[in-house]
Amino acid sequence: MTTDSLTDVLINARRSGCSVPAVADLSLPPDEDAADRVQLEVVRSLGPIAGYKVFQVGEGEGKWGAIPATRILSSPAVTDAVASEQKVEAEIAFRFQQDLPPRDDGSAYSKEDVWAAVGSAFAAFELLQSRLIASSIDPLLVRADSMGNSGLVIGKEVPKWRSAVKPDVAVRLDIGDATAVDQRGGHPSGDPAHPLVWLVNALSRTDHWIKAGDIVTTGAFGGSHVIRPGETTIASIEGFESIRFSIERV
Repeated sequence: MTTDSLTDVLINARRSGCSVPAVADLSLPPDEDAADRVQLEVVRSLGPIAGYKVFQVGEGEGKWGAIPATRILSSPAVTDAVASEQKVEAEIAFRFQQDLPPRDDGSAYSKEDVWAAVGSAFAAFELLQSRLIASSIDPLLVRADSMGNSGLVIGKEVPKWRSAVKPDVAVRLDIGDATAVDQRGGHPSGDPAHPLVWLVNALSRTDHWIKAGDIVTTGAFGGSHVIRPGETTIASIEGFESIRFSIERV
């Protein structure tokens, strides 16, 4: 199967809401760039890109997934149940207020440059639903599948975000009658704003750099958790308005 075929498979899975087996005839993209080209084509088939998820720690290389505007929802949000398992993560997301295109001299954006371009932050749920079924899926297939992202639910924006976004922020995530997360800190990057710098510079080397209005979510506090049809989840992150997400009962 070619990457064109992989793209078609992922587009069909997105539109149907059903996952497909990650079997041998799903050809692997040859490298990260090819995987990113697949995910961009898939996401753009659903509408314009309006956001990204990013995972990056320390000074190492990161990875990102694109999110279509059609899958960015405002809290409180309700979606229909789908056939495959769905998960949620409690995160802090950011909205950019400036374009950050490639610079004429090719230089990188500094932390100060990137943070100055951020207009607000807010609590968010990352919604997760893999379009591929397997106990262990190759990382390049995961990347081609937008790193499992199926959308975002975003809360009320906080313009003075620098004082609210802290490494030791308190986070609580309730799903149904159970508490899934109750902790202080624990973001994979330490500071939730840290991965923004890597992402901006990675995208500025492509034709889909950060645009004003784009939303970026940077990683989960307390990991991912299954949410089932009929359940409601509430995330409370210190310094931000609580958010709510529900899946309709089947």
